[in-house]
Parts: sequence; C-alpha cells; structure tokens
Amino acid sequence: MIYEFNCREHGGFLVEQPMLSEHKAKCPVCEVEGQRQYSTFKVIWAGSAYRPDGSLRQDKDYAILKG
Repeated sequence: MIYEFNCREHGGFLVEQPMLSEHKAKCPVCEVEGQRQYSTFKVIWAGSAYRPDGSLRQDKDYAILKG
C-alpha cells in the first residue's frame, strides 16, 4: 500500500509500506519523522501504481475508470 506523509519543512511525500506496518516514515530530505495523512480511499487496479516516467498514476490512467 502507498501512504502519504507530511513533513513540516518539506511538504508531502509518499511511502510504500505493508498494510499492517506501524505507518511511520521519515522525510527523505531532512530525516525528521513525518505525520501520516489520511485521505479518501483510492483503488489501485492490477499493475504498477507508477507510470513509466516514475510519476504516480492517476484515476484517468485506467481505462476501466474512464467511463
């Protein structure tokens, strides 16, 4: 699962963690522990959650969600 965290100095960052983990993560820039952000549930269909260019896929990338 991919979880979003927030650093007071550097903003949001994403971390891939197991669902049953403690959900703690350090900012990749300053190594200060980030605050986990709770947001609406997003469904990730089979396949990678990332585009070939390394950016995170959006709902519009999945044909089944295009309508």
